[in-house]
Amino acid sequence: MSSVLNGLWRVPIVQAPMAGGASCPGLAAAVAEAGGLGFLAGGYKTADGLYQELKQVRALTGRPFGVNLFLPQGRCPGEEGGPTGPAGAPPPVAPAALDLYRQQIAGEATWYDTPLGDPDDSGRDDGYDAKVAILLDEPVPVVSFTFGCPEPKVLESFARVGTRTVVTVTTAAEAVAAERAGADALCVQGIEAGGHQGSHRDDPQIPPGARGAACSRCSPAYGRPCGCR
Repeated sequence: MSSVLNGLWRVPIVQAPMAGGASCPGLAAAVAEAGGLGFLAGGYKTADGLYQELKQVRALTGRPFGVNLFLPQGRCPGEEGGPTGPAGAPPPVAPAALDLYRQQIAGEATWYDTPLGDPDDSGRDDGYDAKVAILLDEPVPVVSFTFGCPEPKVLESFARVGTRTVVTVTTAAEAVAAERAGADALCVQGIEAGGHQGSHRDDPQIPPGARGAACSRCSPAYGRPCGCR
């Protein structure tokens, strides 16, 4: 799994797909032209917005690039507590807790003259299905996934159109689940990720031994510590 993407770059540099505007078409194209693997961030934008950015990148470069998608809120298929497990999806946020949080940040919203976000859960999927459909109709060399693991049928669909798939994982359990689901490669993320990690669960508790297990699996493949310790 560690060498499956090597043919997509001249130099082993992968640009991080940071949602929120930083990983724009110009940056993805510039990295690709320089010999690395550029990435578009598909999170926090509409499906049509992603489609328009795909066209912009293709107008700027003919070299390989990737797209990152955020998974809908939930757990990894095949993982304990995931959609196929006994616990099902994680419980929704308590309305009272959410209302309290809105009150706490209301002053910040007023200061910056911006409305508070809509707490309705209708947008929690980030347009995932529509974005997957676009990328199957307009394939790119690589699609990566963060905050969860796609169902095997989704990964199989990408394989049929020639797209390599990468799943971000933060524990040994997530890595095993992603491998079993059919991911071509793993993006192993340690504590150095900074403000947050692309965990599949909203659970700060890491099972005993999980870090050590991740390292024993990852280190031989990558030839260096994976940062899980």
